Amino acid sequence: MQTQVKPNISVVIPVYGSDNVLEELYQRIVAVVGKITPDFEIILVNDASPDTAWDVIKKLAAQDPHVRGLNLSRNFGQYPAITAGLSASRGEWVVVMDCDLQDQPEEIEKMYQKAQEGFFVVVGSRQKRHDSALRSLVSWGFYSSLNYLTGRRHNRTLTNFGLYHRKVIDAVLSIQDHMRYFSVMVRWVGFRTATVPVVHAPRKGGKSGYSFMKLFSLATDIILAYSEKPLRLIIKIGILVVLFAGAYLVLVGTQGFFVGPTQSLGLLMGSLWLIFGFLSVMLGIIALYLGKTFEETKKRPIYIVQEEI
Repeated sequence: MQTQVKPNISVVIPVYGSDNVLEELYQRIVAVVGKITPDFEIILVNDASPDTAWDVIKKLAAQDPHVRGLNLSRNFGQYPAITAGLSASRGEWVVVMDCDLQDQPEEIEKMYQKAQEGFFVVVGSRQKRHDSALRSLVSWGFYSSLNYLTGRRHNRTLTNFGLYHRKVIDAVLSIQDHMRYFSVMVRWVGFRTATVPVVHAPRKGGKSGYSFMKLFSLATDIILAYSEKPLRLIIKIGILVVLFAGAYLVLVGTQGFFVGPTQSLGLLMGSLWLIFGFLSVMLGIIALYLGKTFEETKKRPIYIVQEEI
């Protein structure tokens, strides 16, 4: 009975809307990783892509035993798809990259060489991003808000594209949080980390699935999952509002003797609406935290694999 060779490198790629570049992506990965080791695997996770991506994946898997395909039952999102690929990976080292060829496969060799210096994580730093001015502005706002509210430094030049040791991957997979944000989880588990400059190429396949609203929703989920700072801000702002309201009531009471009760009543009603509005915001934030806690207690699967080849 022939034993199956454990791959040295696993390349995990979530796939959505890039069927026209998958063959080029595969060829370039094979050319680069094949020079490092003959024992590797390419795991393509189809996140219910609306195009013919799954047909292309099945074709590649039929041609080359290095290729494995996972077809998710519906669109779960990029990070659950990455988790599905990580769970299926067997390599001592795992590469995580996007499918649209903005992450250049040729950079994997540079990362692998850096990892041999004793690093468990080697992440690519995009020196020049090929994004529109609007998307760059949205991205800047996303990371600025994330840095402030989580209390941690998130470099917008660093993304998921990197090389990770099996110990790091196992540690990330051991986290049971329903909210999966891969780069934040990697930073949380620790391990010795290095960055290398990489080329960020123009997008060849499809278009970005992250609109402003999706980025806002993602930022909200990350903040709620990894930070209590919004709750602390509520307490601080609440104290300021109470002090302001107290001083304002004294002012209104004093003015009632000079400007008449009608104007004083208007000022008082305005201050009450301000306080009620603030209370509504506070309750909304608390409700979001309770909702996320409720989601975690359900213990629903992060992803569901419909087919594996």
